[in-house]
Amino acid sequence: MTSQFDSGEIRSIVIAWVVLSFGVTFNNIVDLLNGIPGSLEVIVAGFIVTATGFILHEMGHKYVAIRRGYTAHFRIWVWGIALTIITVIISGGGLVFGAPGAVYMTPASTEYYFGHSNYRTIDAEEDDMIISAMGPGINLAFALFFLALFSSSPLNSFSEVVGTLGFGLNVGLGSFNMIPIPPLDGSKIFKKSIIVGLAIALPLWAMFAFFFIL
Repeated sequence: MTSQFDSGEIRSIVIAWVVLSFGVTFNNIVDLLNGIPGSLEVIVAGFIVTATGFILHEMGHKYVAIRRGYTAHFRIWVWGIALTIITVIISGGGLVFGAPGAVYMTPASTEYYFGHSNYRTIDAEEDDMIISAMGPGINLAFALFFLALFSSSPLNSFSEVVGTLGFGLNVGLGSFNMIPIPPLDGSKIFKKSIIVGLAIALPLWAMFAFFFIL
């Protein structure tokens, strides 16, 4: 089996994960440095949920792309890393520019992945839709999981903290990515199928509106 990760890709994923987790938990990191109790628990929870909201989102894109006959590798975006850190510090944790990296794809030249030949299609728009849908689709699935975790957890427990942060992060990232504006995932999904786009977007947008706006 051919390795799905090239040299340095794991390092890029870890860097992106740490930087985004830093942004999400910035206020709690400051609280920890000031000796405020409970801060470390929130920071650990933040790192856990960032792995689902961002890393698994990107890995979903990667593996579906490979299955459909592309090579796909995660690359950090240096300016995105810088903007994430700068905006978080300047805003005091009030604003997180969450774009430290992304999966980049090219047509595959190798014949086998996962022990069998790749699926190939001549419909590039269909490929874009399916590959793009996997990311926010993962966010939707985890949003529902974390909502259930939050709802069933004892008050002030670690699982409640994880559930709360995980729900908010996955709903936020998924809702944003489903906006049908290039280069966001939603633009590629809605371009090919409005039905598929709405099936993913409406639950995310509804949860975002209900829990964070109304």
